[in-house]
Amino acid sequence: MISGGKHKGSTSAGDQQSWRALAGGRKSTRIKSPQARKRRQTQIVKLIGAFLVCVLFIGAIVWAIIAIKNREEPIQIATPSKPVEKVIFDTNGVLPPSWLGTVVELRRDTAMMEVDIHAMKRQLEAHGQVKSASVERQFPNALKIELKEHEPVLRMRVMGANEQPELRIVSREGTLYKGVGYPKATLRKLPYVVPYQHPDGGIKPMRGIDKVADLLETTRRTQPNFFKTWQLVSLKHYSGDLELPGQVIEVRTSMVPRVIFGFNTDFAQQLDRLAVILNYVQSRGNPALKRIDLSLPKDAAVQFESGRISTF
Repeated sequence: MISGGKHKGSTSAGDQQSWRALAGGRKSTRIKSPQARKRRQTQIVKLIGAFLVCVLFIGAIVWAIIAIKNREEPIQIATPSKPVEKVIFDTNGVLPPSWLGTVVELRRDTAMMEVDIHAMKRQLEAHGQVKSASVERQFPNALKIELKEHEPVLRMRVMGANEQPELRIVSREGTLYKGVGYPKATLRKLPYVVPYQHPDGGIKPMRGIDKVADLLETTRRTQPNFFKTWQLVSLKHYSGDLELPGQVIEVRTSMVPRVIFGFNTDFAQQLDRLAVILNYVQSRGNPALKRIDLSLPKDAAVQFESGRISTF
């Protein structure tokens, strides 16, 4: 007999109609979407990063504590304060030790560290005769001063402050200075110079003096007897700029009133040509010479007092 509609559609599950009951009571499985996995990974990375930061911070604190404990106290070095008791002076030139007192001021009770060696170096090098200076402390009580002086090449007469002629020395570098300590014999060997005058009328800077010094040295070495007759070197037509035309050095001697040197050939070759000319003149009875021009590229022009001109 068929039962009534009251129980129509009933199942063995009874009145439990939930999804868990329909699944037969099995444990549910969580659904992992890509977004969920990404969030999970981000959280893990943040945790690891925070852990590493904590480790580094703790390590820094530990290192600082160890460094503070192991730090050595700085050693205090006491600077000697003895006064300067002696000055060791040396120069490659002629300046005497007594000259130092006219340039630098050094009290007898001056302590070693009170000496401004840099200022003293500048004071020494401000003197025209000094090319370079070295000032050193030698503890406990000495000061060492070494000088390199300019090489004297020429001498020149200038008008002094009282309108009186004064002697000046010209160095290889073209420096003009008062000569101190030079023996008179040394100064007598230096020819006088007539300097080149710039368009403004001044004589400084004196350029190209090193070339003049080369000519003097070559003549002194190869023809010493002729060099002894040199009286004056004229730089009237020598500005020191070899790029300009007509640059010549004129020498006036007791043997030949005017000898002109140029820069087309080296000085040794010009001096050899001069020796030939002087030997020829001597063989002809030493007729009076007026001018020898060695500045020509190939020949030398010789002018005699009689007016005759010859080439060699």
